[in-house]
Formats: sequence, structure tokens, C-alpha cells
Amino acid sequence: MIWEVFALWLTSVVSTTLQSQNVETDSTSIVVPDGWPYVINEYNMSEQSPVDISTKHAVRRFLPFLRTTGYWTLENSQVEIKNTGHTVRVQLANTSDEIPYVSGGPLFDAKYEFVQLHFHWGKDDFGSEHKVNGHQYAMEVHIVHYKKKYGSYENAQNFIDGICVIGFFGQVTTQNNLEMTNFVDDLKFIENMNTSIIRPFKEEFSWIKDTALKQHYYTYHGSLTTPPYAECVIWIIFTKPIPISRAQLKKFRNLHSSKNGILINENDRPLQPFNDRPIVYGY
Repeated sequence: MIWEVFALWLTSVVSTTLQSQNVETDSTSIVVPDGWPYVINEYNMSEQSPVDISTKHAVRRFLPFLRTTGYWTLENSQVEIKNTGHTVRVQLANTSDEIPYVSGGPLFDAKYEFVQLHFHWGKDDFGSEHKVNGHQYAMEVHIVHYKKKYGSYENAQNFIDGICVIGFFGQVTTQNNLEMTNFVDDLKFIENMNTSIIRPFKEEFSWIKDTALKQHYYTYHGSLTTPPYAECVIWIIFTKPIPISRAQLKKFRNLHSSKNGILINENDRPLQPFNDRPIVYGY
């Protein structure tokens, strides 16, 4: 039954997604706005992200165990934490030779390798890109992976199952999340655009572990939420949020953007139409 659900899912998106990707790979057809994410151009595509997840339309399915390999065990690898001018991006440093990956769940036996982690936040307590039944969280964390068989992240964007993005909501609390203390405190070193620091991989991902080991999430087919908005993403959105205080959120808003150095007060893309796509609640 599981295979039938996802076969139907992928079959239903093949024609529209391939048509969209033909447009996306034609550089003459897309103009990326200079002011992104402050200015968003909407394209005529049918399976865009983010969306408002309607739980009543989600089909419950017992899926294979979602496996995150390497995230909690890499001892010697390092990451670069960078202010890109749009977000905080975490990716492997050049000295790292081990690459974490995910498999299982809606990905089944396919291996999706880690590319980078980044954050979306808003001007106040509401800054997540996805919503759940109309509710917007304070923050959203995205861990981006590409399907290893496609050879590279860039090439994987040409396939409907090329990218997997695992999303975690950040829920505002009155108390600091002590597990995030080191990460948040490091933000003061990257307040200016294009500044970065190097930190141990394992240390920088430990605050996600408790949530990532849960097996309750929504999964659907959609797009990247940043240019080129390619419809190549299997989204996995965890239901359990990560607590983060208002004081900790404020430190993200102290970062300077690529837009004349003003602060990055918000970098979430507006909601896109769901268009009756299949959505699965996996457990």
C-alpha cells in the first residue's frame, strides 16, 4: 500500500513538474529579483512551496523508519556557519571528508546526502515558511539533501525526486533553549554579510537531535523556496517544534543583509497554492 501511495504521488507530478523544469532551466525565461527575499516574483508553476499544511487532508501511512546517518556521530568533521546576506547557512567545511545522509521514510532505500542547513524567520513571533492549519511558527529550519545517484545538487534539481528538504519548526518560548546556546551565541561573529566561522559538525547539530529522532512528519512534493524554485523537492516537515526564545530569535535579526546592509528582519517566502496535491502523514 505504501508503494502504491508514493507511486501515485510521483506519477501525478511527473508531467507538470517536467514542464516546469523545462522553463526553469531556460535562463531567458526566469528573472530572479535583485531584492530577494524582499521582492518575490511568482511563476506559473503548480507545485510550489511553502504551503499551508491541512492536516485533515493528510493520508496517514506507516512508513519505513526515517534514518539520519552521520549527524550525531561525526567526530572530526567541521562546518562553516555563514551569513549569506539572506540567511544563516551551515555547510560542510573543506576539511570534512565524511558526509551525513538520510534514507528511509518516503525516500525508501534511496540515499540523500547533506548539502546545507539554513533558517527562515520573521519580524516577530511568526516567521516559518510553512503553516499548519493556518498556524505560523516563529522559525523554520531546513536541512537540504540531494539524491546521491544524480551526482550533484545542481543536477538533482532536474529530477522530480532530486532534492529532499527536512523541515523543523521553531516555536517561541519564554525560556532560552539551552541546547541552542552555543549556536546562537556564535551569531555575533557573523553579523556582517559574507562573514563566517568554522565549528565542529557534531556540536552544531546536537540541538536538532531530539526532534529529528521522532518519526512523525508530513511529506509532500513541492519546490525549493528560493530561486530557481525548481519543483524537485520531497518535503519532510516534522510535527514536533524546536523551542527557541524571543531573545534567541532576536540575535538572528541582528544579522545584516545583502540589501544595503539592512538587518535581515524576515526571509520567509509567501505561501503558495496547494493545488490538491497528495500529502502523507508519516509515522
